[in-house]
Order: sequence, then C-alpha cells, then structure tokens
Amino acid sequence: VISENPKSGVIFIAGGKWTTWREMAEEVVDRVVGPNGPKSKTLDLTLFGGEGYSRSLDIQLIQKHGMTQDTAEHLAKTYGGNAWEVCELSQPTKMTWPRFGIPLARGYPYIDAEVVYACREYACTIEDVLSRRTRLAFLNKEAAL
Repeated sequence: VISENPKSGVIFIAGGKWTTWREMAEEVVDRVVGPNGPKSKTLDLTLFGGEGYSRSLDIQLIQKHGMTQDTAEHLAKTYGGNAWEVCELSQPTKMTWPRFGIPLARGYPYIDAEVVYACREYACTIEDVLSRRTRLAFLNKEAAL
C-alpha cells in the first residue's frame, strides 16, 4: 500500500512482498520527487547476488561441487551469484555422493557452509541462522534441534 496523508503530505509505504518491493520503491521515489524530478533507478541496479547468476547456476554448482540437486537449486535461488562463495565454504561429506555440503538436517537442502556464511554476515545466534537464514526452525522445529 502506498498512501499519502492529506494533512501532512507525508507519503508512506506498507506491506508488499519480496517480489514487489523494488516496484513499490520506484513508485514512492517517483511520487516524492514529482513529475519534474529524476526518475528512480532501482530497476537498473543489480541486487546483491545478481552478479554471477544464471539460469543454469544450479547445474554449474552440481558439476563443480558435487552436491545434490535440491541443495544446488536452494543455493542458487537463495544466494544468487553468491552461491559460489557459500559452496567454497562447504566441507567434504566423505561420501561418494554428494561430495560436498554436509546437510544440517536430513530431507532439507540446507548445508554446513550456510552457517559459516551467515556468521560472516553477522548472524549472532543459532536462532538467527535456523530461523531467519535457513528457515529450518519454522519448517521443522524437530529437525532444527
């Protein structure tokens, strides 16, 4: 929702989804600066993880790091081009397949390297990693224990 207080003229924004925030931000910026102001450039900016991303990234991760398809798809979707950094942190599984990416819980695509990566991004608690970074605690609290 994008609205303007008729008394104060303050424009505010509420709600939205990950997929619409950029469009909403563009609309708000364009309203704030007015029709003669500079246009928003948000759609021209590459998001974090956008560099190095391709539609075949998951396949490339499988080929280079020998991980499961579910894990590779998850990493590509979650981290974009930064999935390469995450994969470099993954530990050998000591199995024939998957070769890298020790699972945090059976049946879920989350791997050990995501915990290390999250800590480098200043995750400070186990709850932060399992709830906000991987969402495992929300999906299956027993698996998160």
